[in-house]
Amino acid sequence: MHLGLDKLVILQTWLIEAGAEHTVLLADLHAALCGGVTPAAIERRADCYEYYLTQVCGMPATIVRGSAFQHSPTYQLQLARLLDNGTTLRADASPETLARAAAMQTLDPRFLGVDAVVLDQDGPTSLPCPVDRHQGGDRPIPIYTPPLYCTTGRPLCESTPHTRITIHDNQHELARKVKQMYAPPAGHTLAQGSVNAVLEYFRWSVFPWVTDAVPVHMTDGGYAFFTSYADLELAYATGGIQPSDAKTALLIMLSARLQKIQAHLPSLPGPASDAAR
Repeated sequence: MHLGLDKLVILQTWLIEAGAEHTVLLADLHAALCGGVTPAAIERRADCYEYYLTQVCGMPATIVRGSAFQHSPTYQLQLARLLDNGTTLRADASPETLARAAAMQTLDPRFLGVDAVVLDQDGPTSLPCPVDRHQGGDRPIPIYTPPLYCTTGRPLCESTPHTRITIHDNQHELARKVKQMYAPPAGHTLAQGSVNAVLEYFRWSVFPWVTDAVPVHMTDGGYAFFTSYADLELAYATGGIQPSDAKTALLIMLSARLQKIQAHLPSLPGPASDAAR
């Protein structure tokens, strides 16, 4: 889990507040397919993610683990049929384990009976057809999120462990990543396809998670206290906040948030793998 996913967490929370019933699939069997992680470690990670989403993020969602239904004979039969269907999945274009994981991703929404699937725009461009037409209904509706970004200001799909702030980062790791964030001064043109990473993190990883005003040192001296992201963004855009001061304020806010998270999280054997997200 990393803070680059905060926007996705918040958007899903908004859906729930609007009246949607929401299910989060913890793909523990997907992680097992990748190898290199013990079953006990995968179980601890799943415990950690469930606690983080429900207790730390306060997401009132139904949490389902893949291992709760993906071992069932019905699921395995449908998965085998999907793997045999070359028009549904180009299994010959990937190693066997990757093909199986992709087929599981295709089958899971239909098997769980969901009406819509939240997708990153960098993710799959289509949703699965029913494996059995008698299951009823059409394909799940895709709900595409705005693009997610990493500390370089580039799309999250281009990120590396060095450009993602995980919920397990220590103070040294956090300081290094914030210091290297892409944040052009006011009036400078953003690189094509990039966003101001410091502002992106303020918007999704700071303001939605605090109740007090956010203090930032101003260019003309003294501090200003911001109660909304819109006000901070305007101050930055008009030159009232320098990038270095914005990074200092961001580091303070994120450090406080991570310390609070880490004080309550179940322990993990090491950094969480992307496969188990």
